Amino acid sequence: MFPALTLAALWYGSDAILDRIKSGKPINPIRRTSEIKLPHVAPGGITLKTDRQGHFRGTVLVNNVPMPFLIDTGATSTVIPKNMAIRAGLPFGRQVYSNTAGGQVTHHLTQINSFKIGNVTMRDLNAQINPYLDEVLIGMNTLKYFRMTKNGNTLTLETNNQQIRQARNAWSADLEKPHTQRPAPKPVTVKKKVICDERQVCKTIYSDH
Repeated sequence: MFPALTLAALWYGSDAILDRIKSGKPINPIRRTSEIKLPHVAPGGITLKTDRQGHFRGTVLVNNVPMPFLIDTGATSTVIPKNMAIRAGLPFGRQVYSNTAGGQVTHHLTQINSFKIGNVTMRDLNAQINPYLDEVLIGMNTLKYFRMTKNGNTLTLETNNQQIRQARNAWSADLEKPHTQRPAPKPVTVKKKVICDERQVCKTIYSDH
């Protein structure tokens, strides 16, 4: 009785697997979700003057926590000092590495809920956390949303509405792409064979030829 039940269970289970193979469906489908957000930028601007070293500095509010900043057009990303990131309650994401003149430096990826510079508020801004800085570096991933005008020792940042629209249009178009759509699988003929020995130990063999 027991071997017969075992054999029946094998046939039932193997038929279910065979149906999935024929239909082209994965046996264990994996669900993927994406929660990446595009930064939201409110209109506005700020005017800065150079300090004694010739740099443009000021104060930015990160999650309503005031922090000193430096405009750095040579930086790809905006970087937050670690101690300030903790005060602002920023999440510490996965680690990334960068090579500097002093050696390899470890950063953490993060996302800022509210980033206010002048009268401009940006939300859901991607950034990095660095343990060695003492001021925020505002890099090009933030500055690209501004029109920058330098006049002598004055730098004016105004939100670049065209850049914001282009980024949002590109984001919307990307969301509309059928990323999960796959071409229809070609028909596959799969043969199934169940072999049992004298002790009623059975195994199922699949073959496409």
